[in-house]
Parts: sequence; C-alpha cells; structure tokens
Amino acid sequence: MFASFWNRNHTFRALQRAVKNFQMMIEAEKQERAQSALRAHSSSRKNSKKEINIPEDCAALTGQLQPFVKEEVLVPVFNGTFPSTAEHFFSILLSDDSNYITEYRTFRKDKDINLGQWHIADEYDGQVRELNCKSICHSPMCPPYSAMTEWQHIVLSADKMDLVFETVQQVHDVPFGSFFEVHCRWSVKTISSSLCSLNISAGAHFKKWCIMQSKIKSGAVDELKKEVKEMLDFAQGYILKVRSPDQENSNLAQQDNMAPDAVSGDQ
Repeated sequence: MFASFWNRNHTFRALQRAVKNFQMMIEAEKQERAQSALRAHSSSRKNSKKEINIPEDCAALTGQLQPFVKEEVLVPVFNGTFPSTAEHFFSILLSDDSNYITEYRTFRKDKDINLGQWHIADEYDGQVRELNCKSICHSPMCPPYSAMTEWQHIVLSADKMDLVFETVQQVHDVPFGSFFEVHCRWSVKTISSSLCSLNISAGAHFKKWCIMQSKIKSGAVDELKKEVKEMLDFAQGYILKVRSPDQENSNLAQQDNMAPDAVSGDQ
C-alpha cells in the first residue's frame, strides 16, 4: 500500500533505476569475461597442443586491435631510470632467450614455473605470451601458495628506442580471486647509450562488484610497489651477471692482442 501517488511513482522510478543499473552491470561483466577469455586465448595459443575454441562473447572483439590492460585502473608505482637501453632491456630481461623471469620467480620461491614463448596475436599489437606458476602468498587470509596465471604483452618500436611491457595477473586461489585482475604497464624509453627512463603503473581491475573492492585495490598497489622494487634490484644483478662473461671475453681478447707486442718489445 502506498500513501500517495507520489510515493508510488517515487518507488517505481527507484525500481526502474535499480533494474537498469543491474542490467548494465551484467552487460559489463559479460564484456569483461569476453576480454579475459580473448586475452587468455591469444596468449596461450602457441603453446596449446589442441585447438582452442574462442567463446561466443569474443566474436565481436576479434578483427580489431584490443587494449591489453585497463588504462583507467593504472596508478604510478615507479618513475625513474634504469641502467640499460630499451633494446637491451628486452633482449636481456624479456626475450625468449632470457632466464630473468624464471630466475626471479625461483628467487621468490614460486613453484612449477612454466613460461611460454612470445608470439604474434591478431587481437593485439606486438607479441604475447603466458606465464603459469604457483605463487607464494604472504597474506594471512591466503594459502601458502596459489595458482597464478600472468598474460604478458610487449611492443618494441621499430627504432628499438621505446618498449612497452604489459601484464595481467589472475591469482586463482585467494579470496575473491575470480573477481579481479592485477594490471601493470612498464614503459621504457632509451635516453642515452646506457640509460633509459622507466615508468611503471599498476592497479586492480574488478570484473564484477566485490564487497572488499576498495581494500583489495589499495592492497594490490602497495604489494606491487614492493614487488617492482624487488624485480628491479634483481634485474640489475641479472644484467651484471649476463654481461660479466662478455666483459671477461673482451678482456681476454685485448690481452691476446697485446701479447705479441709485449713479446716483440722484450726482444
């Protein structure tokens, strides 16, 4: 029973808004599932031994280049420089020949690390690949290890002066893990023969509404700030380790070239 027509109309409009908002939320979740499925299909396609069927929701997304991460969720977590060019950053740390990702994950005490190879995807510019592992968890609300899938995307400019490395992480066994993804972008730009600018931004993207949304967002950014520092420290050590044999070989070559002169001088 309504006290007046105004009361009835007010309630009716509130219900209409609620239905409209609910329908918009369902449609947004449907689009998010489609984009996630498309990303997973593109990143794992080369490593799959059987043909992967693209979900029907993805049909409307194919045939055009898609953004790999959600721009609107990204916030700065690191702005600085790194002792490398963009080209060397890719070849030493991120190429198929590099062991950096695997060694870093091992250093973190992650398990069952399986890193795919870069390959071209029709849906994205550049190349994509997939990383799967059991990632160590430090939160008291999480199990000691959680299955984790990370889809990676990379674009190196034609002049090899600019590099964009993007990742989307899905942690499967944590509370509300299916509700959100962690998006991250590394922007690398060569500024000298041995230095590049490095800007890293990240954030949690929610595929559907969650009661813990604000807490998870802030926690994800804080955790990523720590992880980025750890990754960069490990990356510098890895680059020094990789370059050391080259420097030793160069020094040996110089010594070999100088040896005949020294002998002739003594004579």
